[in-house]
Amino acid sequence: MLKNQDNVNDTHELFDTLEKLETYETLETLFNTFPDMIIFKDGQDRWINANQYAQSLFGLEETEYIGKTSAELALKKPLFRELFLSRYEQEKKVWELGSLERSEVSFSRQNGLNVTLDVISKPIFDQDGTKKALIIIGRDITDRKQMERNNYYLAYYDQLTNLPNRFKFEEELGNNITISRTLQHNFVVMYLGLDRFKNINETLGPAIGDQLLIQISNRLKKFLQEEWFLARIGGDEFSILIPNTKLEKTFSIAKKIIDSMDNPFFINEYELFITASIGLCNYPEDGEDVQSLMKSADIALNLAKVEGKNQYKAYSSVKDIKTFKAFSIENSLHKAMDMKEFELYYQPKIDIHTNQIIGAEALIRWNHPVWDLVSPKEFISLAEDTGLIIPIGTWVKETACRQNKKWQEEGLKIVPIAVNISAKRFMQKEFVKSIERILKDVQLDPQFLEIEITETSLMENEELAIEVIRQLSELGLKVSLDDFGTGYSALSYLKQFKVDTIKIDSTFIKEIGKNNQDELIVKGIINLIHSLNINVIAEGVETEDQLTFLREHKCNQVQGYLYSRPVKAKEFKELLKKGKIDINLQNKKVIEDFTNRRKYFRLNLHHPLSADMTIIKFMGKDISLGKTEVLIQDLSIGGLGFVSDIKIAARPDMILSIETEILGEIVEFIGKIVWIKELYDDVYHYGMEFMIEEQERDEIAKVINTLTVRLRKNPILPDCRFIITDINTFFKHK
Repeated sequence: MLKNQDNVNDTHELFDTLEKLETYETLETLFNTFPDMIIFKDGQDRWINANQYAQSLFGLEETEYIGKTSAELALKKPLFRELFLSRYEQEKKVWELGSLERSEVSFSRQNGLNVTLDVISKPIFDQDGTKKALIIIGRDITDRKQMERNNYYLAYYDQLTNLPNRFKFEEELGNNITISRTLQHNFVVMYLGLDRFKNINETLGPAIGDQLLIQISNRLKKFLQEEWFLARIGGDEFSILIPNTKLEKTFSIAKKIIDSMDNPFFINEYELFITASIGLCNYPEDGEDVQSLMKSADIALNLAKVEGKNQYKAYSSVKDIKTFKAFSIENSLHKAMDMKEFELYYQPKIDIHTNQIIGAEALIRWNHPVWDLVSPKEFISLAEDTGLIIPIGTWVKETACRQNKKWQEEGLKIVPIAVNISAKRFMQKEFVKSIERILKDVQLDPQFLEIEITETSLMENEELAIEVIRQLSELGLKVSLDDFGTGYSALSYLKQFKVDTIKIDSTFIKEIGKNNQDELIVKGIINLIHSLNINVIAEGVETEDQLTFLREHKCNQVQGYLYSRPVKAKEFKELLKKGKIDINLQNKKVIEDFTNRRKYFRLNLHHPLSADMTIIKFMGKDISLGKTEVLIQDLSIGGLGFVSDIKIAARPDMILSIETEILGEIVEFIGKIVWIKELYDDVYHYGMEFMIEEQERDEIAKVINTLTVRLRKNPILPDCRFIITDINTFFKHK
């Protein structure tokens, strides 16, 4: 490789000079002062002369090499045997070409150090064309080559983990695309992102975070097979390229990697737990160039994080309504605060014996310009990952305090308002001071603000959590432990943390009356918490059976739809005026009897029909998305009612397609949503109005008539997609 033109020019000048030299003394002086290796050979490969640099390089005595061929010197100097013999083969080619030839050669010198030479060989012929001499000059470029290697390493490798970096990964990905296109092979790109790594970095410091990344990279290396390629492509993100395989074959690998994170990481005195999310995409289905594939894998990773973290998602699953909505939300989240789109709703906490309102929980909602009311489950995780959780959390606390102070100034008997605090915010150094500042600015008594934290917040740094809770108590605030039973903490830790209230997670409450094991868990939790003199509240109470069970086992307070859904500030003000709430008779039924909103006869299905829903037109544009399973509850020639676990806006420019099987025929319904009603937490009932021609309406009428007659004889007909599980159970296990 020609990399140093000055070296070439210098060498040509040297050759010209050497051929003109006539005195032995001048040549000898030049040999022994020239800083590069110089060797003269005759036409039969015999060494004629070598300067002092060459002699020291190969450990040769002054005269022992003279007249020796490369093969003979290879026997005499076994350390350089391979070098001498390979150079002999190279020099034969130089003679054949008859012109100057340049090459690089690397070897270990006599002193054991590696050296790289830039070698130029010049053949000299007599006038009759016979071989006269071969002049070989080698310049030491070891330092330059090392610098090139260092620069390459800096450019293409991660300095912390020693893994290839994003640039190297893109290069390898491009090579795989070329190979796979030629051989018509598939390959898979796997993106791995650590969940809430920023919390560890910010609470324990970047030094601990760096050590964690090193340990994680070492753990990932254990999964590598031959030809797989692992890289660190960002702060807490890694990527694995798996050649010549199908997407579905990598699901088990992704699960094993995620499961491997269950084992703790030990760094200094810390025992750290962290989870990972993985996004997968497949060549060529999900992209045929480097950027498309990396984007697809990144989208899949984001989906895994949005939908709860600690899981894997394939890009093929991204193209449904849920993820279409998720990415629409992601793109507009950063503007929501400036546009004043957030709003607080309040859900009462009720004394289980008197039905008195003794508190409330402030719950953020997002009045999205496209998707209407968006629940925190759909954007809080995203806010945590982007850092927006800090300003959003500050807004929630300030708004809740100002609203409560306003009610107090209006003469209402106010109650403590609880706000949920993210683990990231709870562990920040200035958290307690920010609470103190807000209370001082608003002039609200601390007893009217309650802080709710999750078990995972406590487990991320136990010592810091204990100190923060102590400081909050000194300020006069109550601290509640939310979602109890879903995290990692042991019951024995409750004495340590000294919280005032524990909220039993709704997942246990929902199983009361259905699952004896969960009932025993709830009973045990209540008894234990009471023994520690801690208040206990059950959240997610929806039925009278649940309420009766909790009363019998002396639960102090309840919160749930049985009494009230989360309501706007204006509605909660009216509840405060009353002071107590009777059981909400409208909400105590599992499925409410909705007012008949259609002018046509409606066929109510005893067992719902499973169907596939998608959006086909949105805001005036045709779109293509994957399908999401929903349940059809009733049907008429004017529209249908269906249930879904996805919150969709009721807007005239969003056109849906719902497809199902009825009596062996695939039937498609096209229409728009005209009303929405929440059945359970995150389960919604929709009314869809058909947008069809009269001829199509006639066809639907025939299907409904036939179905009505046959259902009288058999409520579960063959060749129909009926389900027999109840709606809540269906979506819970979906």
